[in-house]
Amino acid sequence: MIIATYCAMMFTVLDLNGWPLSEVDATAKTVKTTKPTDNKLFIPAINVTADNSSVKLSGDPSYDDVTASGSDVGFGITPSSLRKSSPFYNLDQLKDGDEIYLDSEGIRYVYKVTKSVGEEEQKLTIKTKQDTIVAKTIGTVSWNNGKPALETF
Repeated sequence: MIIATYCAMMFTVLDLNGWPLSEVDATAKTVKTTKPTDNKLFIPAINVTADNSSVKLSGDPSYDDVTASGSDVGFGITPSSLRKSSPFYNLDQLKDGDEIYLDSEGIRYVYKVTKSVGEEEQKLTIKTKQDTIVAKTIGTVSWNNGKPALETF
């Protein structure tokens, strides 16, 4: 009984995007207040911050398409470890226009989710066993006077 209750609570917390145990807009705050690092993926619309330990990245965003793959359902003992092991659980909730940020070698690349990307346009593809999301590259974030600013391509 206790195990069943705990499992139900974990899936409920995960489905509610971590609430009340984490702020829903924590990822958006991080993107707006921190400078780029190496190999991190941020999806503010579904409150995802993922690094190499939970997401596999391939491709170089400076000149090529990028593919991110990871688990949509993982295992964790605490709510935070469950969220970290399941970064793409809510991937199906992304809509056209939602932004995705990818930090690579000190540059933060900005992508927008879209239904279609032209053959010549650079893109980010996120894959799980159940979902595939495509986002086109729209620019990079530069830091001028201590504030982030979007530089479009």
